[in-house]
Amino acid sequence: MTLPVRIWFNRGFSLAPIAGLMRSADPSLEVYVSVSPMSAHYPGPTATWIDGGTDDAAGDPETYLDWVRETIDRHAIDIFIPTRRRKLIAAADLPCRVHLPADVPTLELLDDKYAFAASLAGEDYHLPTYRVATGDALAALLADWPDAGDDAGPCVKPRQGVNGLGFWRLMDVSPMAHLQDSERRRIRPDHYLAALREQERHGPIDEIVAMAYLPGPEISFDILADRGRLLKYAARTKLGTSRQHIATRHPLEPVVASIVGRFALHGLVNAQFRRAIDGSWKLLEINARPAGGVVYADQVGCRLVADWAGLLTGRLSADTIDRSAIDTEVAFSTVVQPVAA
Repeated sequence: MTLPVRIWFNRGFSLAPIAGLMRSADPSLEVYVSVSPMSAHYPGPTATWIDGGTDDAAGDPETYLDWVRETIDRHAIDIFIPTRRRKLIAAADLPCRVHLPADVPTLELLDDKYAFAASLAGEDYHLPTYRVATGDALAALLADWPDAGDDAGPCVKPRQGVNGLGFWRLMDVSPMAHLQDSERRRIRPDHYLAALREQERHGPIDEIVAMAYLPGPEISFDILADRGRLLKYAARTKLGTSRQHIATRHPLEPVVASIVGRFALHGLVNAQFRRAIDGSWKLLEINARPAGGVVYADQVGCRLVADWAGLLTGRLSADTIDRSAIDTEVAFSTVVQPVAA
């Protein structure tokens, strides 16, 4: 691949610092990011664009693809890494290489929390997950929910969705708890049901899923894979809102390797595990994209983003990836910096 190599990401979370890490690892790289019209432009990419060019262009599939082709030609893009509209882009004839973390049917499965959980039935790490399409269905499910205390009480979230949006624990809390302290994501079951039924008066609800709440801790695995082969990972155990333990060796490694092979994962992806009340580990989800927290792992020497960049450009091969042993703890602090609108 001739230099400079130009990589483009469209619309994702935490792409600016990921782009910055790629460029630090390989100064010959140019890394571009396209964002929503309301997003700030953070330092890190070579340049940041509005995705689709305009709101109207981003909405219509064919208009969007025309803009994608024009952008690839105008900036001589070598590798396009879509993090949204993947099915549309995968089916298109584009004048550059398109990098996807799995085939399209697998990506659709991973995005569907109910179908994904159902596909893991029988595995030790399977988390029983229930589909809820109506308020009555949720009421019946809650009526039969086993009483195992708050640590294994029910929780709900959208069947389709990312970034933890729409997650709630259904608990016997104060009637005002969800308004006074929304960050704790706790709401009375009768209040949630009332809102669901009110929404049904306006038409069918977007399906949700219900499962037992897992007390934790939670481990986020940042995974570098090559066509179903686990190359390296960083296990980030969340110790609170401002601390994480990061290790490149973990007892769940055989499970992580098995799911990488099972779903033929490729590139830099993420898997979330959480400990259940009985002490077992359950797989919550696989995010077929880099997690924002991967930058913490790279900052302590894991080189997941850096090595991914090397694989993308051919500077590295799967057999030359180094697996350094790292076992450390990191803490975070807030930094205020101006960004371009």
